[in-house]
Amino acid sequence: MNENDLPEHAMPDAQTIVEAVNFVNRVNFLFDRWEVDKLVSVFTGDVIVDHPLGRSVGRPALAEFLKAYEPITHGVRRHNCNHVVAYGGDGDVVVSYYILLIRIAPSADAPRLKAEPMRIMEYDAHFPKLISYAMVTDTLTKLEDGQWRVRHKRVENVAEDTVHHF
Repeated sequence: MNENDLPEHAMPDAQTIVEAVNFVNRVNFLFDRWEVDKLVSVFTGDVIVDHPLGRSVGRPALAEFLKAYEPITHGVRRHNCNHVVAYGGDGDVVVSYYILLIRIAPSADAPRLKAEPMRIMEYDAHFPKLISYAMVTDTLTKLEDGQWRVRHKRVENVAEDTVHHF
């Protein structure tokens, strides 16, 4: 299927596509840096997150989910690719993409990445290591002030190498 096969209303304009992809990538940087307060703030108050580890509804539930998920995130970087942007219902914008999680350091060494960002971290043959692949669909809404927020995040088709989670 090419874009000419899609209904005219399904294809956002170039500006919307650029803004939506940029926003999704910035959200993933917040995950990488583990800035939880900022991260939670980019979701709507009634956000729904569907993840293989569970469903959360609302910001407080999302914050609890992230707290439990935190240990494996330190020392991990997210790489998003193949973004596809379309209009969803109610004027929302839906961004689907693949996400690759790469462990660049053991969790215990992760604070050194922030403290010494210009130092080359040297490890044996195990790092960097691809530890997870998933398909993500983010449903975004644009607020009246022009700010984007995630209304629904769906993470599926997850494949993991749990050997290097920590």
